[in-house]
Formats: sequence, structure tokens, C-alpha cells
Amino acid sequence: MKKLIILTILTVISITMFSNALKFVPKDYESIMYIPDLTLLYNEVKKTNTGDIFANQVGLEQMIKGVIEQQLMVENYTLDDIDIFKELLIAISKDNILIVIGPSKDPNKIKDIFEKFTGQTLPENVKIKDNYFVIGNNYGGGEIPQELNDYLSKGYLAVNYTEIRDEKYEVKGLGYLESKNNALSFYNEIIPLNEETKKLINEISKEKGKEILNDANIGGDVFAFVNRKLPDFVMDLITSVATGNENLELLKEFKGTAYFSADISSLIVDALSGETPSTVPYYGVVYYDSPTWDKLEIDVSKFETINGEKYGVVTTDEGTPVSYIKLESDKIIFYGVSPNKYVPGSTEFIKNNFNNNYLMGLFINLEPSIFNFIGIETEAYLKVYAYIEDGKIIQRAIFK
Repeated sequence: MKKLIILTILTVISITMFSNALKFVPKDYESIMYIPDLTLLYNEVKKTNTGDIFANQVGLEQMIKGVIEQQLMVENYTLDDIDIFKELLIAISKDNILIVIGPSKDPNKIKDIFEKFTGQTLPENVKIKDNYFVIGNNYGGGEIPQELNDYLSKGYLAVNYTEIRDEKYEVKGLGYLESKNNALSFYNEIIPLNEETKKLINEISKEKGKEILNDANIGGDVFAFVNRKLPDFVMDLITSVATGNENLELLKEFKGTAYFSADISSLIVDALSGETPSTVPYYGVVYYDSPTWDKLEIDVSKFETINGEKYGVVTTDEGTPVSYIKLESDKIIFYGVSPNKYVPGSTEFIKNNFNNNYLMGLFINLEPSIFNFIGIETEAYLKVYAYIEDGKIIQRAIFK
């Protein structure tokens, strides 16, 4: 037992000593995200089915490296000279975002490479400190919470910590990213710190979302949704950040449910093949109180009547339609192609992953894209979702 305690203490001390990016944590922060080893994280990404297919079998990694190497050779540099992708720290406060990356053995060489290839000097808000590139102000002087040190001692690929306190609500969040069975798994929990916040989360947990999957037009390999009305304190935060933004009135009349689905496999295959991406057959719905064209503030190019319904059509500068929009009394409906030509994609992946208890989510099925591009059947996806459990907001993500 004593050996275990000593080993844990030494691990935490070694992390604190050698993970020097953490010394730039500012005093007043609301959240921290820290990646101890970017190279290790990238290598774990390549072990996933998706990463292995695109990086190795499709050859994207070598292709991108080859292009960069050719550009660097012109100025007598090599890929080894770009050695800043080690630690990454992102700290967010109310009025500042701090990004720290490095360290580099020769940061001035990195600076020279940046200036030669961009034709610009290093921005004023980018500073070189102890061989790290520090982007932002108000760095240093902050303390690392013990919970974050505990997570770091477990060897996670990335960790994050959040602590927000306003006049009424107080929350703390703690999360990590790990690799399991050749998949990346993210877990984060947001914990209420006072009775007001506990009450608010409890009220949200009692709300019921709409039965989204009853909409027969849903389908495809991408599905994104939000299915609860945003609480007032979230609206207050938006207001404090975007004072004077007229779009806030739009958000106030949002009824809490919106969803979007699309088939993107052809788009991905076209992009990888170097062809011009085709039109994306998407479908989306936003539930909204009494929408009008004036409130939407969307640049509608023309109006068309399709199947007896009025649609506003948004086009590119060349006149190519990119969106067809219909207003109903309680919602706004979007199509990526003409509604009379829209055919929903498969709903199997969506139905297998959607849960009405989720507050919001994003599901991307990459299996069709991989099969259409190289003819290999493999389970590949990204799933991101949030729900309430035991009085806490849980956020999860899986990349395979």
C-alpha cells in the first residue's frame, strides 16, 4: 500500500514538473483542456477503424506529409523542424482564450517558417515563452485543481476541468479522453455546486423532448439534434456575450427542438477523389414560434411553389439552389435539394443510437463513405451526446 501511495505521489510530481504547459494556466479561468502528448493522441486516432482507413489504407497521412515536405524543402527545412506538436493547453475565461502549444527545441525556427510561408510577421498576441508558443493574454499564476492532477496521474490522452460560478448558478465539470479497444472515448460530467443549480438540472431532467424519429423524412449517415428548451441562465450567458445581437430575439422564440439529417458519403468520396462535391440531400427542422421571413433574416433568392407549398430558395452567386425553406405555424423546414426530389436515407444507424433522454447529440456514420470509396466494410463512426443522470449532466463521445 505504501509503495502504491509513493508511486502515485511521484507520478503527480513528475507530471507537474515536466508538463510545463500547465504553468501557463491563468488565475481566473472557467475551463481548462490539456493534452499531455499530441503525438500519442494522434497515434491512438490512427488505431481507430476510421483513422486506420483514412491515414493508412487511403494514404492521406503520407499524401499530406509529402506535400508539406516538398514545401519545406524549398526553404531548406524538414518536418523535424516543426516540433511544436507536443503539449496543448487551452484555458478559457470570461473575456480571454489562452492557447499554449509546444515546447519546441528551436521556437525561432518555427517563427521563421511561419513568416516565410505566410508572408506575415508573427501576430502580436503570439508570444514565445520558455520554448512554448503562447497565444492570448493573462497567462500564468493559476492553480491546477487536485481533481485534474488525479486524472493526469491515470495517463489519460486528454483531460478537462470546468468551474463556472455566476450570481445564481454554480457548476463544476471534470472529463477525460482515453483509448479503449481501438476507439477513442470521451467522458465528462457537470456537477451542480449549489441548490439553485441542482433544482434547475432536476427541472430539465423532467422535461420530455419531442418524438423526433416519428418524422418520416429523417435519414442518412449524419444526424444532429437538440431536444430540450434551453434554460434561462444559458440565454443570459448568450446575452452577456452578444449584447446588441438581433439574433437573440430568434433564440428566444426557439421552442427547444431542432434536428438535421443528411447523406454525406457522396460528398466525402467526391472530396477524396478530387472531384467537385455534389449537392448534399439534407433535411432539417427547427421548432419555432410563428416564424416569418422577416425574422429569419435569410437571403432568399426567390420563391417557388412545390407540391402546392411555398418555399424560399437560397442559391449561390451562380444561381445553384443550396436550400429550400418552408415556414409553418410552429416550425421551419429545410431541404438541401428540391422537396419533390428529396429521398430520405437509411434510418438504421440513427434509430440504433438515438435516445429520447438525450438533451442533444451528433451521430456520424462513416461506414458508407469508407465502403463507397474503397469497398471495405468496417464499423466506423462518431457519436456525441449529452444526458442527465443522478443529478449531473453527462457528456459522452465515441470515435471508432
